Amino acid sequence: MYYCFLNDKIVPANEAAIAINDLGLLRGYAIFDYLKTYNGKPFRLQDYLNRFRASADDLRLPLKYSNAQIAALVNEVLQKSGVTGDAGIRLLLTGGNSPDSMNITEPNFAIILEPLPPSPKEQYENGVKLLTHNFKRTFPLSKTTNYVTAIKMMPQVKAQNAFDLLYCNEGEALELTRNNFFLIKGNSLITAKDGVLLGVTRKVILELAQQHFTVEVRRVDEIELNTADEAFLSGSAKKIIPVVQMDEHVYGNGKPGAGTKKLMQLFNEYTEKVCAPVSDSLMQ
Repeated sequence: MYYCFLNDKIVPANEAAIAINDLGLLRGYAIFDYLKTYNGKPFRLQDYLNRFRASADDLRLPLKYSNAQIAALVNEVLQKSGVTGDAGIRLLLTGGNSPDSMNITEPNFAIILEPLPPSPKEQYENGVKLLTHNFKRTFPLSKTTNYVTAIKMMPQVKAQNAFDLLYCNEGEALELTRNNFFLIKGNSLITAKDGVLLGVTRKVILELAQQHFTVEVRRVDEIELNTADEAFLSGSAKKIIPVVQMDEHVYGNGKPGAGTKKLMQLFNEYTEKVCAPVSDSLMQ
């Protein structure tokens, strides 16, 4: 059984509750962030805390805990829950209990642990298909809980045997519903600069790619989706998954390309290094 932190208390997850007049429920006014553990250790926690705080500031949600306090609470919840492997960590900050369903009072803050089953091996070995969809999130730099478009479109995604949607807007390719998106052209690694959530996995990939690719963080024209050599998505839970088809367009020979495989290898090696088991760290 996992424990969670809610408003100054660590309690069993099945006992945590917020009031029915919370603005997150009534108006969808809430932000969150999501990271995972490797070998029981939170991955790039400070990066996620910085992004979480930026989202809170953007939506004018007071966050009374410092990053150091939240980090200590995350570790306390992990320890109390006995997490030694992979798990999801969700940070949640809602608009709080509102007397008139519009005004923010005191936000509700929670740290929630979630089981994290591995993605199907076939997705990494064979790649996935995406569908383009004309949409841009209202506050792209903030990680809000508003996933109405993604959930509404899910039956269409499944009906076409696709993995997810790639949001495009005014001729520009942006991001997936929950992940960042990359193209590879020759030796160039390309990803959107504006209008997307600045993913932490995205940040790590850009760091790792510097010595192997020419990195281009810029506007990605939608027409480039059909001229690139490779494509892949990135995210906290999924890491890097190759994209082998975009709508009707197939990349390369329909299999994950060499550039994507190289980045997958680099990312896996990086996570093993920075989140090595305690016993391994003591031996080094």
